[in-house]
Amino acid sequence: MTKNTSYLITGGYGLIGSALANSLEGSVTILTRSEKHKERLARKNTKIILKDLANIQRQDLEGIDIIYHLASTVDNYNVLTNPYLDVETNINGTIRLLETCRDLKKKPKIVFLSTFFVYGNVYDQTKIPINEESKTNPLAIYPATKLCAESIIKLYSRLYDIPYLICRLTNVYSENEDYDNKKKGVLNYIIMQAVKGETLSVYRGGNFCRDYIHVDDIISALNFLENKNIDNDTFLIGFGKSVLFKDMISCLHEITEKKSEIVEIEPPEFHKAVGITNFVANTSKISRLGWKPTIDYKKGIKRIVNKYKSLINT
Repeated sequence: MTKNTSYLITGGYGLIGSALANSLEGSVTILTRSEKHKERLARKNTKIILKDLANIQRQDLEGIDIIYHLASTVDNYNVLTNPYLDVETNINGTIRLLETCRDLKKKPKIVFLSTFFVYGNVYDQTKIPINEESKTNPLAIYPATKLCAESIIKLYSRLYDIPYLICRLTNVYSENEDYDNKKKGVLNYIIMQAVKGETLSVYRGGNFCRDYIHVDDIISALNFLENKNIDNDTFLIGFGKSVLFKDMISCLHEITEKKSEIVEIEPPEFHKAVGITNFVANTSKISRLGWKPTIDYKKGIKRIVNKYKSLINT
């Protein structure tokens, strides 16, 4: 990462995209189809291209060194309302991006942010922590299309010599995530309820484990991998230690100094069909290179609680 590097970030107003843009030193262009959450972008001198990825053109990519491809759907629920949306965004959008790159004299590197959802419930089946070589078994259209996009990127790399890096992320959270969207930011939703002292409805009473990683650690990992100049590889990026969700709730009660009532509920049938029960990540591949996360869930939850308290008190 240098001041002379030129970046394009698709989905640049998203939680990760905006944090990434704020961290970069070089020339940054953001491609976004809407101005929602533009307040997340604190970086000055950022070029904004307001258009859908489907309409990207050659001139948008000329001179770009690295494309962070983050434009994506974000949950499993589109199959209930528009089953084609995940395909149009995650597959067709990625192909459009690659098609635009293929004839460029200087091929930009594609850094594609994928998801741990591509593994499905393989951990529950094997009880072996998941790594980059673990079997993939997506349970819904969203992760299936993300996995498909990974394969398409690899294909274009072989055909047209486009360098790539695939990063599969575990549960990403931040104080800048929405707190009113149970489909995507369920942790933030619950934290806001706890800050208000409201009753918490928790699937299975929180008796399931996840690997939560703060967005700042994701940005740290992406910057680290860029500086390592690694091409044509895949990394699973997470905190590397699983935590029971009920332990996160206990931590939340300690920080808020409130004891919200917890109501144990069963997941709906749809969630049982498409959701992951437990996930334990083996992140030794990136750890062996020298990268370590720094924000554990206790620090992360405290940061969110402090922000939400300030929102309530203003």
